[in-house]
Amino acid sequence: MYKRDDIVDVDPRFDRPQSPAWKRAVLVALLAVLFWLAFHLRPGAKHQPKVTYATRYSEEFKFRPAASPVITERLKDGRVRLRGALPT
Repeated sequence: MYKRDDIVDVDPRFDRPQSPAWKRAVLVALLAVLFWLAFHLRPGAKHQPKVTYATRYSEEFKFRPAASPVITERLKDGRVRLRGALPT
């Protein structure tokens, strides 16, 4: 086969030297850190949609239900949906 040095008609502009190994290692490490950050800092990845219901009966008035319980639901995209009377 041909060796690289035996080929004469290669334009020297297209025969660039290889980048140093430490630069390639730093680039791969930087990409790994960026991927880790992208998955680690995702919004809503840690929290499941949280649904909280208001208690219907208070301890003080056991037999009198709350006039309008407020139900707060956290949706998948991070928004909060309120059902019932809005809190003041």
